[in-house]
Amino acid sequence: MSPTLRLINALLFLPTAALAARPLTMQQSVALALEQSPRLIEGRADAAAAQAQLEGASLLLQSNPQLQAAAGPRLREEGTTLELNLGVSQQLEVFGQRGARKDAARATASASQSRLEALKVDLAAEVRQSFGRALAAERALRLSEDGLALAEEGRKTAEERLKAGAASHIEVNIARVELGRAQREKVRATQQRLQSLAELKLLLNLDASEDVTPEGELSTVVLAPPAFTVLVEQATQQRQDLRAARADWEAARAEVRFASRDALPRPSVGVSYGREENDNIVQGTLSIDLPVFNRNPAGKGTSLARERQAQQRLAATERFVRTEVELALNRYRAAQATASVYGADVLSALQENLSLVTEAYRAGKVDYLQLLIIRREALDGRRGYIEALEELNAASAQLIKSVGALQ
Repeated sequence: MSPTLRLINALLFLPTAALAARPLTMQQSVALALEQSPRLIEGRADAAAAQAQLEGASLLLQSNPQLQAAAGPRLREEGTTLELNLGVSQQLEVFGQRGARKDAARATASASQSRLEALKVDLAAEVRQSFGRALAAERALRLSEDGLALAEEGRKTAEERLKAGAASHIEVNIARVELGRAQREKVRATQQRLQSLAELKLLLNLDASEDVTPEGELSTVVLAPPAFTVLVEQATQQRQDLRAARADWEAARAEVRFASRDALPRPSVGVSYGREENDNIVQGTLSIDLPVFNRNPAGKGTSLARERQAQQRLAATERFVRTEVELALNRYRAAQATASVYGADVLSALQENLSLVTEAYRAGKVDYLQLLIIRREALDGRRGYIEALEELNAASAQLIKSVGALQ
């Protein structure tokens, strides 16, 4: 037996139960991805770093005290004496630098946390879509197994009819070809199932050797979505990328204030002790740097450019959110309409036709071609229903994501 045939046989007769090692629901999959996906590592680190920056910016004094010391002999004719000077000073921010710096750091930390939450929303939506594909692949595999069983039954019936003189060799050959087509369809469905599970495990950051089995069924409940204006309002309040853009603009404006105040003097106050000619001298000190030559033009220009950039990004994000909600709503409505086509009466009619035509073929009332056409219509109808439910699940996940909801 060639390697290709061995592979086909392995895929055809691979027991489904052997792949079911770790049952997972959609909610469990989302929770697992949020817990251990590597996609969130960088976002968590950025949020932690921004929080540390905020703690540093909140310090009352941004610089440490400075200690000055001087000692040496005073050489005189009367004799040499030791001169000593010790002083300590502390730089102060009295023109609002600390408040502006703290506002910028607080807004930056908020933006980083919002970006992390936005990553979680995106990841959750992707997991829901992947989980739906896995459920659809599992259902398609069962459908291919049904088709294979029907094709095998048709071949046996055709051979029996040939022995009875009620069928031709052409009819038997068509039945055998149909059986081969059904076997190929099962191979394809098995491969798609394995592929969908591999994609899901990749999102959940599971080891490649760990098998999972999605639990549950694709939802058949078709709910009317809220109005577009309601969804846009929800998105405006909940979207984390929009919150991040707002926080970035707020941080940029705070940086503009800081750059302006950073050009103002920072006085230093302190106290010094000196010993001169055997006298002790204690003095208060005050020093001020004079911003004559450098009034922080680089910082002011950079912060103003960043503020314009943040403002433009916020406006673009607001337009993007509105457009994305509209696209998601349209997709959901289209998926809803498609899924509604496959009502219970349609599916039951397809199944009833399949049973009736099979019995009619056994009784010699229809030929094999008629059996084949009706059987394919029934299988295509069930396959279309699976695809419609998968699209409905994906559209629902996109709609939830578009309004910024995690659950």
